[in-house]
Amino acid sequence: MRAFRALPYAVCVLVLAGAGACSSAAPQAGPGGTPGVASTGSVKRLAVTITGTTVTPAPAQVDLPLGSTLELVVTSDHDDELHAHGFDVEESLKAGVPTTLRLTGKEAGSYEVETHDPALTLLTVAVR
Repeated sequence: MRAFRALPYAVCVLVLAGAGACSSAAPQAGPGGTPGVASTGSVKRLAVTITGTTVTPAPAQVDLPLGSTLELVVTSDHDDELHAHGFDVEESLKAGVPTTLRLTGKEAGSYEVETHDPALTLLTVAVR
């Protein structure tokens, strides 16, 4: 009889654990498991850090559905220029200050995001 008294508690724990696992409040990893990419609705977010000539996370392709937006936050250890081909967006990078680019996929294709000095490719955005 004592085993049956614990049953309601066990059921409650399982229900609560299942509800937490199904929650959509936390950002989800992007398609293909691209490291550092989180997605909430139609906006993906990616944080990139530049230290000297090292880009973290390592340059990769990020898939972006047509009409969706990629919010790219770049922090560099030196002043530079940031350019997103195909989106016609260019921003100044100030050392240690995060700079945010909002890139909306309007035309299908693959586009590089890069810095100018030194010339580094941060990622390729594949709009599909």
